[in-house]
Amino acid sequence: MNKIIIALSVVLATLLGVLIYCICADGTADKPEQRETLPVSSTAEPTEEETVPATTEKPTETEPATEAIQEETTELTEETTEATEETTQETTPPAGEAGNSGRFTSNTGTGLELLVDWSTYTNENGTDMVRFDISIESYSIYVGSRVNGIVITMGGQTKKLDSGEITYASGPKKTFLLGSCTMELLSATAQAEVSWDFLGSYKDTPMDQITASGEIRR
Repeated sequence: MNKIIIALSVVLATLLGVLIYCICADGTADKPEQRETLPVSSTAEPTEEETVPATTEKPTETEPATEAIQEETTELTEETTEATEETTQETTPPAGEAGNSGRFTSNTGTGLELLVDWSTYTNENGTDMVRFDISIESYSIYVGSRVNGIVITMGGQTKKLDSGEITYASGPKKTFLLGSCTMELLSATAQAEVSWDFLGSYKDTPMDQITASGEIRR
């Protein structure tokens, strides 16, 4: 009987030891699950860092836009300045009955050319007349005033005009009025020649005078 009791005691002690071991094992099993939650907080941090570059990209997108606006404003002001520099020719029509009109030019081949616009008319006294508008065309020019710098000859007649100072640094080709005059047309047609004292060089080409000639028709 004692042996049976001792055997039962051993079995109970063994079961109790197994039970205690299982309880302890269950307690330690919870700890790895808590450790696994730690990487969750570390993976959440990169999502906050990824939003930081989005704020730094915005200034770089707005900077070119402001530069483009400044460039457009500069271009508009340059165009306005060029418009104010342009010289307009005299457009006052001669009195009397209008006739023919035309233009003849020089041929220097340098980009600096003399332009002569002519128009015929009959004045109030019935005399046939010619009006000359003499201009210079250039991409850039600086020339001082010329006394009697313009000479017009036609049908044995000669007329001289003064020309003023012209300053144009550089840019598109422009036309500058040198002077205007009228002369009597003695025949139905006449050959006219106009010269201007340039007295300088253009594109390394020396030119004392620039000359243009053409036919005038009543």
